Amino acid sequence: MSGTSDLRALQSLFDEIQHTPRLFEAAMPAIGRALSCHRTLLFLRDPVSWQSACTHGWWDKPHHAFSRDRGWRKQSEELAMKDPMFAEAIVNPTALYIDDIETAGDDLVNVEYERNEFGHRALIHAPLFDGGKCYGILEPCVFDHARVWSNDDRDVTEWLQARMGPLAAAYVAEHAPK
Repeated sequence: MSGTSDLRALQSLFDEIQHTPRLFEAAMPAIGRALSCHRTLLFLRDPVSWQSACTHGWWDKPHHAFSRDRGWRKQSEELAMKDPMFAEAIVNPTALYIDDIETAGDDLVNVEYERNEFGHRALIHAPLFDGGKCYGILEPCVFDHARVWSNDDRDVTEWLQARMGPLAAAYVAEHAPK
């Protein structure tokens, strides 16, 4: 699929489904297909209470599954010290396109943490902002090989960030523990 048809398919999905949890559930495989990824995760967070959860995900094969508990829990601020991408995401809305965790700089990627926690090789780390605050991260990724992210991939990701930021904030307001 080309970037234009990918955007059209996603636009239709976002226009058709108005219930945010159902939209997020339907969007994960659609995003995976649009970006030719092996897995897509949606990590949501309350920027005030630091409650967070991996609320939605999709994977193409069982061995690409993300098996961690999806329940809400207080995220330690120490995560920002061991995960430079997370530290960047909570203050900067610009997506990071990591072609290969093995060759990315230490200032950007903690390779051991990425290998142990996620197992991916290349990823998009796309913060979801609303009102100047980070309410989540969309993370499409591939396994077993490096990947150069195309301009079409970047266009799709930017469109998703703009659409999903306000939806992430609303979802967090409704579902995160107070």
